[in-house]
Amino acid sequence: MKCNSLFLSLLMVFTLMACSSENNDDTNDDPDPFETTNDIARSIAEYPNSGTLLSSLTSDLSGEVNYTLTFESVPGAFAITTAGLTVADWLVYDYESRTNITGTIEASNGTETEILSIDIEIDNVDDIWAFLHTSGDAYLDAEPGEWVPILESEYNDLANYLAMTTKSGALDSDLISPSSISSSAGNVTISTVNDQIMPDGSYLFAFKYYSWVNNSNNVQVKLSEGNFSGPFEDVGMAFPEHDDEFNHFVIKGADTPTDGEGYLGMYAPNNYGSKSKSGAQWLFGTGNTSILPNSGTNFVPLYQGISTTLKQWD
Repeated sequence: MKCNSLFLSLLMVFTLMACSSENNDDTNDDPDPFETTNDIARSIAEYPNSGTLLSSLTSDLSGEVNYTLTFESVPGAFAITTAGLTVADWLVYDYESRTNITGTIEASNGTETEILSIDIEIDNVDDIWAFLHTSGDAYLDAEPGEWVPILESEYNDLANYLAMTTKSGALDSDLISPSSISSSAGNVTISTVNDQIMPDGSYLFAFKYYSWVNNSNNVQVKLSEGNFSGPFEDVGMAFPEHDDEFNHFVIKGADTPTDGEGYLGMYAPNNYGSKSKSGAQWLFGTGNTSILPNSGTNFVPLYQGISTTLKQWD
């Protein structure tokens, strides 16, 4: 009987040890309860405003909690404010450059920490529309091939912020030089000869020029894939009626890239603006023509276009 009692006692001890061992293994396999409870995951349209709220911040920790940004896949993407996680540098939210941005936030109450992961998906939008803060509705309503009047500030934003852009026609330094603007005779197709050539595979999407007259009609953007003298073809429709001084436009639905390098020109039915510049050269032909057999010097026609080799619109 003593032997049987001893055997049963030992068996109970081994059974309890085994159960204890299994319970310890289960505890070790449990995830840290502060790892993923309050992760941030959402999508946002590209080019949001700086300061846009991405998410409020919450924690399972008790007491007063401080939040620290510990990692960003794109430096400068996020900021932590009293409102929560916000957009810092809006320019990094560019779908053509990246489709998501990740990061981590450490929450701490001084004794415990919680790690919050960030995953922000970037939604693609029409990049031209995204920078037309005033003219956006007119752009959306336009037909393919239609040139839409925009503000000078919008033109500059497109030039500065769209990816892989090139300016053709007059140089920026020509446009802002202190030389006075002169009137040049209209009913000509013109082409500025300089190093401002559109790269192979370019999409022309914006244009500016100086009109000398009010109520100007039938102004036509021209593009050659041969050289500065042509042959030139029309780009889209003629401009809508506009007045004197600088006018700025974007085209809706630029779908065809250049087959080779591009040379920008324009047909000016009325007088247009130009500036004197020693050594400058330009070509011209009478009327709305494709070939420019004549040349002029020491003046720069005041027109310019913006193109890109990366299509960033619908």
